[in-house]
Amino acid sequence: MIHIRVREKDNKICEIEIQGHADSAEYGRDLVCAAVSSIAFGLCNALDEMADMAGFEIDENRIRIYLTRPDETAEIILRTGLIQFETVAETQSKYIQIETEE
Repeated sequence: MIHIRVREKDNKICEIEIQGHADSAEYGRDLVCAAVSSIAFGLCNALDEMADMAGFEIDENRIRIYLTRPDETAEIILRTGLIQFETVAETQSKYIQIETEE
């Protein structure tokens, strides 16, 4: 299962951490993993291009996106990504869990 943890501070997203595998199909054919990975790397690229204070940790089984100083642009990017994750989770809830904490 893919676990997505979203941390908020003052109603702004300050961190998204994604870890695990969906295991919805054999390796290399898992469309749920492909969708989540695409969204995550798109967020990293957008934040890298458009927001100043974003950090990234990318391991084999984990992606952590965090902000050292949230701003309006980063919030819009991260909220858009969260909506995309939630959209995938609506039809693939067996493979994705999203948790939000303050």
